[in-house]
Amino acid sequence: MTTILGASASGMAYGQSVIDAVANNLANVNTFGFKKTRTIAEGRPDALATTDTMRMGVADTTEDRIFDAGSPQATGDRLHFTIQDDTFFRVQDTDGSTAYTRFGALGVDSAGNITAFRGRLLDPPISLPAGLTNPAIGANGEITATDSTGAVQTVGQLTLVRFTNPQGLLALGDGLYRETVNTGQVSEGNPGATGFASITTGALEGSNVDVAEEFTNMLIAQRAYQACAKTFSVGDQMLAVATNLTR
Repeated sequence: MTTILGASASGMAYGQSVIDAVANNLANVNTFGFKKTRTIAEGRPDALATTDTMRMGVADTTEDRIFDAGSPQATGDRLHFTIQDDTFFRVQDTDGSTAYTRFGALGVDSAGNITAFRGRLLDPPISLPAGLTNPAIGANGEITATDSTGAVQTVGQLTLVRFTNPQGLLALGDGLYRETVNTGQVSEGNPGATGFASITTGALEGSNVDVAEEFTNMLIAQRAYQACAKTFSVGDQMLAVATNLTR
């Protein structure tokens, strides 16, 4: 009976973690650059088993972040862009460390620096020389601006970075990620170069949340939770009967 209680309780805990992940995904369905998550679990080995074939309940293993590209949402801003493959670009976080993001909402601060979300500098930094205006980014990642004569000049180059295992990235919030020992080999290149897709300009990447898929996952998790709760109730009744036999 205690095995039934433990197994059903772990199933309820897993169902709750799935529902929490679905709720977070749905809450961010309209957030630019948001990447959905999914909860991964496996059978939990029975502590008394001698082989790995015997299982008792469910154990959460990890929460995977899915980096599939979202659909471009047109903004018309000449410094906005959408990454079309599984790559990232580098920025300097507020503490000076290097972080990675896919959120291509670039801007210009009062000092003429090209900045990413919340004023973070690019890594390496790119700034507009004095007298240049109207900055824009091209499909190949070149950032250009216009001088006083109307001529277009290149002021910097945005590069993209690919990880062998992006699931190993550490999420920092604000669409930022940090490299870890689990991210594997890093490769770098310009947008449109061999192995790297061109970027889409004048648009931002929408979230990759599929509402229909999330609602389906939520219904499955709710039914599994109910089944585990019912199993727990039956196990509790069986334990009560066994306890009463000793009276």
